[in-house]
Amino acid sequence: MPKTRSWFFLLCGLEGALASTALLLIPSESGLSLARLALLILLFTFCLMGIYFGLRPPRRLSQFARPIFIIGFALLSLTFGLLLFLLRYLDPERLLSYYLRLSPLLWYLLIISLQATFYLLYLKNGLNISVLHASKPLFPIALIFLILLLSILVLISITRLGLTPDPAYWAEPGVPIQAWHFVLALVAGSFIPIILHKVRSFDLLIPVFVYVLACALWMSVPLDVLKNSFYVTLDPPTFQPFPYSDAAYYDSMAHSLLIGHPYFGDIPTRPLYIVFLSLLHLLFGENYPHIIAAQTFVLAFIPVLFYFLGKKLHSRIAGLVIALFFIFRELTTLLLSSDTRVSNTKTLMTDLPTLLFLLLACLFFLRWLERRDHESAFLAGGVFACLLLLRTQSLLILPVVLFLSLLAFGRQRLKRWWLTAAFFMLALFITVAPWLAHNYWLTGEITFDASLQYKTLASQYAYSGNLDIGNYDFQGKSLFRVLLDFTLKDPGFVFGFIANHFLASQINALLALPLLAPFNGIFAPIPLYWMTWDGSLEWYNRVLVFLYLTVISLGLGAAWKRWRWIGLTPFVFSWGYSLGTAVGRFSGWRYDLPADWVAYFYFGIGFAEIVRNAILIFNGNDEAPLTSTTYISEKRPHALARMGLFALAFIWVGAFPWLAKELTSPRYTDQMPSTLEAKIASLHGAPALAEIQSFSKQPNTFLEVGRILYPRFFRRNQGIASANPWPSYQVRDYPRMGFLLIHQHLIHAVFPAKEPPQPFPHAADAILLGCAREEYVEVRLIAFPELDVVHLSAPLTEPCTP
Repeated sequence: MPKTRSWFFLLCGLEGALASTALLLIPSESGLSLARLALLILLFTFCLMGIYFGLRPPRRLSQFARPIFIIGFALLSLTFGLLLFLLRYLDPERLLSYYLRLSPLLWYLLIISLQATFYLLYLKNGLNISVLHASKPLFPIALIFLILLLSILVLISITRLGLTPDPAYWAEPGVPIQAWHFVLALVAGSFIPIILHKVRSFDLLIPVFVYVLACALWMSVPLDVLKNSFYVTLDPPTFQPFPYSDAAYYDSMAHSLLIGHPYFGDIPTRPLYIVFLSLLHLLFGENYPHIIAAQTFVLAFIPVLFYFLGKKLHSRIAGLVIALFFIFRELTTLLLSSDTRVSNTKTLMTDLPTLLFLLLACLFFLRWLERRDHESAFLAGGVFACLLLLRTQSLLILPVVLFLSLLAFGRQRLKRWWLTAAFFMLALFITVAPWLAHNYWLTGEITFDASLQYKTLASQYAYSGNLDIGNYDFQGKSLFRVLLDFTLKDPGFVFGFIANHFLASQINALLALPLLAPFNGIFAPIPLYWMTWDGSLEWYNRVLVFLYLTVISLGLGAAWKRWRWIGLTPFVFSWGYSLGTAVGRFSGWRYDLPADWVAYFYFGIGFAEIVRNAILIFNGNDEAPLTSTTYISEKRPHALARMGLFALAFIWVGAFPWLAKELTSPRYTDQMPSTLEAKIASLHGAPALAEIQSFSKQPNTFLEVGRILYPRFFRRNQGIASANPWPSYQVRDYPRMGFLLIHQHLIHAVFPAKEPPQPFPHAADAILLGCAREEYVEVRLIAFPELDVVHLSAPLTEPCTP
């Protein structure tokens, strides 16, 4: 032992000498300043102390090998690491010179603090190398997974599948985790469970901590970051975060429920989310900041589910690391929401709610495979069906996960698998049956979505003109028939673009982990390197990707070693969802968001396995912060009664989008021109009734009442730019208000005005009188009866010209 102590202190002395040399090599214009001299004296003192104690080791050093000193040195190392990072990146312009001079000392203190932590652990517990024998079977499994992943990488490199842009639809990867967030998640996710695992209610405190942290960080990002967001923009005169594009589709559908004209008489897509938005409007009215906050509080359960999933498959460390990965990634996504096109917690989109239910379905599915009883299978089927009411394409996950469940049960339990799988499918059917019945009652066909969605998908199976459903005639053909005919016509082309998009989604998932890229400071603009990524990597990023794949393989191996096929459940859910988007010929952007977590999920497990082995080496068999719980089979009485209650709950959830149609009575049913003309004429400042009647009798005029949504003012040659801009928000060569009018239908409207008319409220009843154009209404007069206000864009004596 004295000899070992000698080497430890001599190493500290040598490191002090190296740090002193590094300090002397820093260029200086004024020679050896007093500050640098003081730093040199301090480092030289550490160097001499290391040499002295190396030659004469202290006899009572073992007294310091106690938890309080070990934890103290560990916290010191974290403190010095944090000081180094903040000095370098908090304000580089002001602090860089301080960093250059202090970094040799701080790096030295960081290194000796880490060394002291591990050395005191060694003195306390010794090195228990023998405990690694239990992990030996893991490494061949991890090697097999690594070979498989590298083989896929070689396939991509040779064929360029996953890298070759598809002319039908191709988009950039999602926002990655920032490198410093990545390191912070690894450090915090490791230290918190290790240090606090003996605290009472520890297993309750961590998910609460994860939820509160997610809410706090995401809510700290102001709504101003959405001012140029694709799905939310802040425009005059209201400067409210009104939704746009797909987000406005869901929100306007929610408004249709509130005005008693549900779904505008059509079958909506994502019905469960539309009902959720309508409930938020009932609670918070038209206060979009409150609606966004409420949605954020719901979506903050996503990292909690990540924690439970990672904890179940491996350990508390794995669960916490993965949860922090997601929290920090979403924080970066929010900060960049005006520079990227990925949806986030502040946009009224279904991508993150889909991820929430996908993780929930994954957890319940894992529960079924672990318990293998009828009740667990029934619950898993019902939760999975809720996922289908958010994203129909999730149906393609079903055959993949059912095949996984068959492998997990094995041939010895084949009969039991059939029985439990039947309960799974029964719950799935009774959950979606009410919605399918609603759609059959409306259209005479059994369908999940509106025909527009199927036409959009069918248009992807073509050589050109994709997503342009106007060029296709699907009359008399089912979606399956259209897809099958084209696939049989050119199977190589179809399987080629499916493989291309599927592999692209896997590459994008890997790119959610950070690459080595320029970083100019915590508050400096984040370089958007992934937005222009061309498929090539520098040598150092290739090494980093190989390291990522190695740790991911270790995570897959650890999950397999403990759970066999069950450990691949998250992997299969992610791949199944990616396959669904690939079949639709989509990848990248927000389309990967519900599935592009798989790489950092298994990376978190692999990292936790490394930490686990390190702890076992220095801490023997104390695995309290590491191990996950295993279900102990026990008989639970009244299972049929509980399943009956679950069945009623699932039926109610499936029927709720139908039942929600009865929320309110229909409004704006009286569209008689004479009634509307009289209402306008009765308002203060309105034109005479005869003038109104004369204008409305012209050809191509428009006179209707409804609810105004999302009023935005645009100057000349301004608008909302997108691939398919709405007619109300298109760029035009005159200033105007653009908005929607909803009643039995949805209508785009434009009101020419040099300045925003006041008042011009959102979600107010209004009567529109104007000229009907091909895609929109050019409003000549808008009246707000409840406000006794009338706005004119031009005199009614001017006729509607083409």
